[in-house]
Amino acid sequence: MCPLGTFSRLPQPAFLSEPELQSFDLAIDHLSGSGARSEEEEMSTIVLSNNAAKLMRLCEIEGFRNIEEILFASMTDSVCPAICTTEGCDYTAEMEPDQDQGYCEACGGNTVTSALVLADLI
Repeated sequence: MCPLGTFSRLPQPAFLSEPELQSFDLAIDHLSGSGARSEEEEMSTIVLSNNAAKLMRLCEIEGFRNIEEILFASMTDSVCPAICTTEGCDYTAEMEPDQDQGYCEACGGNTVTSALVLADLI
């Protein structure tokens, strides 16, 4: 499979003229037409960054040296360290490994998420 933007370096097919080939190349480079990322892509990036930050904070609170340690401990037990995903709330608890809507006793939301879910392993 060719990386994006390499079509202009390929031999020209007999059925496409140079201007047609260049416009085809630009259409592939900018599928949305604007060249900007979609709103969904921007939101996904923010959520992933928040999950990573919460996972790192959970490691710190629970006394793990790195993410690998907390994930190994989580995979080998029936309960899993979990943290509230609300910004500014660092409430932690032991939850089921697949928990993604546990009750937070600090802020009152159903926002406590297990380390395995935060790491996108479940």
